[in-house]
Amino acid sequence: MSQRVPKLITFDGEARSGKGTIVQMTKAYLRDERGYNPMLIDRGQAFRSLVVAAQRASVDIDSPDSIDDFLNNQQNLTYAAEFVKDVYHMDKDERDALLYTNEIGENSAKIGARPASQKFVINLTKKWMTDASEDGFDVVLLDGRALESIAREMQSEGLCEYVLGLYFVCNSEVGARRTLGYATTEYKNLTSSQQDEVNDFVRQIEARNQADMTRQVERLIAPAGATKVYLPSPPEGSDNMYIIDTSMNMTKEEMAMPVAEFVASRLSVDNAR
Repeated sequence: MSQRVPKLITFDGEARSGKGTIVQMTKAYLRDERGYNPMLIDRGQAFRSLVVAAQRASVDIDSPDSIDDFLNNQQNLTYAAEFVKDVYHMDKDERDALLYTNEIGENSAKIGARPASQKFVINLTKKWMTDASEDGFDVVLLDGRALESIAREMQSEGLCEYVLGLYFVCNSEVGARRTLGYATTEYKNLTSSQQDEVNDFVRQIEARNQADMTRQVERLIAPAGATKVYLPSPPEGSDNMYIIDTSMNMTKEEMAMPVAEFVASRLSVDNAR
C-alpha cells in the first residue's frame, strides 16, 4: 500500500447521537493540536444534497419509482454530482439553512432507501478518497451510516488504510434535548411547550433510525461484539470497532474530546508500526 494512502476513521451510528459534532471537533483537534492534515467526508450531507437536487428536478420524493427514474439517468447523476460539489463549497450558514431542515432530513431517508442512491454516494465517496490521497491528506474522517462494509471495500481496493470504526448511540430524548438546545436541562424541568418540542423530535429521531435499520440496502446495524463505551469516560484499547454511548448530560467538549484524543492516540500507535 502506498505511503500516500490516507488512514480512515469511520463515524457511524444513530440519528442525533452527537457524531456530527464529535467528528467536527475531532477534525479540528487532529489538525490544530496534533499536526495531522485531516479531511472530513460527510456522506449524510451528500444524501441531503441529493434530495435538494431531486426536488429541483421536480422528482416526487414519495414515489420510489420517480426517485429511481431520476437516479438511473446519467445526465441527472452528473448534475447531482456537480450540485453536491457546489454545496460543499457554500458558506456554512447557507449550507445549513439549505440542508438541515426536518423536511430534508425525512426525505433523505426516503432517497437513501433506494439502491441507486447508495451506489451514487459510494462512487462519490471513493472519488473523494482518491482525491484525498492525491491532495496529500493523511487522515480521512468518514461520517455517515452503514460504513463498516464501505470502509473495508475501499481498503481492499487500495484507497485507504482502515484504522478504526466508531458507532454512536444515544437515548432519543437526550438527543432531542441536545439538538433543541436543552442539553443541560432535565426533561422534567422543561416547560410543557418545550416538552412537546422534545416529544415531537423524539418521534422524528426514532422514525429515522427505524427507516435506516430496515431499508433494503446498507442497513444501519450496530457492530456485533464491539466494545461499548459510555462518554465522557474515554475509549481504551486496540479494538477495531467501538460502540460509543453519548446519552449522559454533558457539554460538547466533554462529549467530543475523549473521542478526539483516543483517535489521535490510535493514529499515533498505527504510525509507529
